[in-house]
Amino acid sequence: MTALTGRTGRILAGAVLLNLMTGSLYAWSLFIAPAQEALDVGRAAVSSIFAVATVAFAATMFLAPVLVRPGTALTPALVTTALAAGGLLVSGMAESLWGVILGYGVLFGFASGIAYSAALQAAVGALESRRGLATGIAVSSYALGAVVFAPLFRIGPERWGVWDTFLITAAIFAAMGTAGALLIAPAQIPRPDDQEGGEKISGPFWRLWLCFFCGCTAGLMALGHAAAIVNAYDLVAPAAALGTGLITAANGAGRLASGFATDYLRPRTVLLLAKVLAAAVLGALAIFGSAPLVYIVLTLIGFAYGSMASGYPAATVQYYGPANLGRVYGRLFSAWGVAGLTAPLIAGALFDWTGTYTLALAVAAGAAVLGIVFLWTVPPPPDAREGTI
Repeated sequence: MTALTGRTGRILAGAVLLNLMTGSLYAWSLFIAPAQEALDVGRAAVSSIFAVATVAFAATMFLAPVLVRPGTALTPALVTTALAAGGLLVSGMAESLWGVILGYGVLFGFASGIAYSAALQAAVGALESRRGLATGIAVSSYALGAVVFAPLFRIGPERWGVWDTFLITAAIFAAMGTAGALLIAPAQIPRPDDQEGGEKISGPFWRLWLCFFCGCTAGLMALGHAAAIVNAYDLVAPAAALGTGLITAANGAGRLASGFATDYLRPRTVLLLAKVLAAAVLGALAIFGSAPLVYIVLTLIGFAYGSMASGYPAATVQYYGPANLGRVYGRLFSAWGVAGLTAPLIAGALFDWTGTYTLALAVAAGAAVLGIVFLWTVPPPPDAREGTI
């Protein structure tokens, strides 16, 4: 417990605050229905906002070696705060689809990527003896951001409207991000080391990329439409918020639990179990869809998706070393961006076409199965040892 106090505890607290703020992205599904009404557009158009945000997030992660430079974590934390608060301000003032795409999709998406990369590297560096746990803390706080902001995103559009809710959120982000930046300031972003785990990004990387893409596709088709999936089963608005809360809380729990587990188990084992669980529960809901089942499925898919979110950073550290986490994982994370662009749009288009989420859930289950197949082809790292994939 002493490892989580003092300077280390302060850095971890700052990482948590920044990721809680930007992790509210996962509560976007609560905005789908009110934003669709306010903008007078189709479901696929509203889904494009979330898709753009995920692509901006992934693009920023890919460019992390350039954008998140070695040195103090204070600078990326302050940039994150400015982009996050500014993006919501633009969205609230524009009151148009393109304004929300720019403010929420682009600016807030960029903020999410910078925060995620900086917070993850700062946390892993601060808790070197338990890197898996540090990873779990950093990435779970991102997922739990949706739980923290879900009440505001549910009540806000009903009470103040979509646009004023964006403005209120911008003010909260400004305060929250500033506090997180001050706490994380002592952390140092490491300089990449080509000699430490410096295996060229080739065969294993691209197989991991395909595994990550398939898992993200399965998870994001559910995460991006969680509230809408609940509504599709004729459940009331508070039930939609409950569904979103369940999937995001389970997402956070899965990230923390799998991060802890990868300090003792092979990440490949953790990832395999997560993909099997995702395929099983998504397939079950597609075949036996019912209102009671939807809550169980959302909870379990959230846990499985969260487990994958911690498993891949852990695998990256074991293949390429902790100093290369930002560079290599940033490139691997592009799989999440491609899935983020396609999965929510496909789910929205399939809903518009069929009027239900049954086909979308079946496609998501198939993506998880394909991820299992790719995972079997991933070899162990050259220095294969206990705890490696």
